[in-house]
Amino acid sequence: MSLTGGISEVKGVENSIVIDELARFAVDEYNRKQNTLLEFRKVVNAKEQIVAGTLYYITLDAANGGIIKTYEAKLWVKPWENFKELQEFKPVDAATSVPGDISEPKHVENSLEIDELARFAVNEHNKKQNTLLEFGKVLNAKEQIVAGKLYYITLEATDGGVKKSYEAKVWVKAWENFKELQEFKAVDAATSVPGDISESKGVENSLVIEELARFAVDEHNKKQNTLLEYRKVVNAKEQIVAGKLYYITLDATNGGLIMTYEAKVWVKPWENFKELQEFKPVGAATSA
Repeated sequence: MSLTGGISEVKGVENSIVIDELARFAVDEYNRKQNTLLEFRKVVNAKEQIVAGTLYYITLDAANGGIIKTYEAKLWVKPWENFKELQEFKPVDAATSVPGDISEPKHVENSLEIDELARFAVNEHNKKQNTLLEFGKVLNAKEQIVAGKLYYITLEATDGGVKKSYEAKVWVKAWENFKELQEFKAVDAATSVPGDISESKGVENSLVIEELARFAVDEHNKKQNTLLEYRKVVNAKEQIVAGKLYYITLDATNGGLIMTYEAKVWVKPWENFKELQEFKPVGAATSA
């Protein structure tokens, strides 16, 4: 009765016809199952384990599209039945890599690889979102070892003539000639967190605040079918979120009476976005 034994090194691998034949069999079986065209080169290492027969763990080199890559094959052999079976076949990088720390790639400013990945990210985003961003330059990059590599790239691109910063996350598996854009977002939206509400400075002279107040009145009229007439800004506060929230106290005329209102407006400048979230009266009306 066979017992499972420990895994041990196969001696004389470089001269072993048996191991060489098993490695070639593994490549041929993989090609047949996956419809690939790997070309066997050489055995790098081999281990064996006694089971009901023998399990062979063979590390081998094979050419994939002219590029030599390393693979691990697991084969089960039962000589008395003239039986052999490929149980597993995978690239060494994918088989052995584990998620690592995120680290800075060296010489980002001169890296053609990072530059190419950044351009790829912009092009993929344009294709998926039907946008027309124009790549400018890489600002920063980090990488993380996974099954391949994850690249976290901060880049600059032009959107309608305006330069903006974006963060892209790109997954690369070099042995499969694979790259995928996993995430792409504006840096402001990606990094901002809700902050304290603070007074907007120079409210009385702020064209931005006045424009937002007029926008709030117009949006309220449109939504509620009212005829408020904007008069002036009384006070304004702002809060950092994904963009900014403006809390604007303003006066408007309603049927000849001056009333005070509070408007809450959300603005994301990088998207040319503004939205009236709240509009409500404050206190009693006075005559105009």
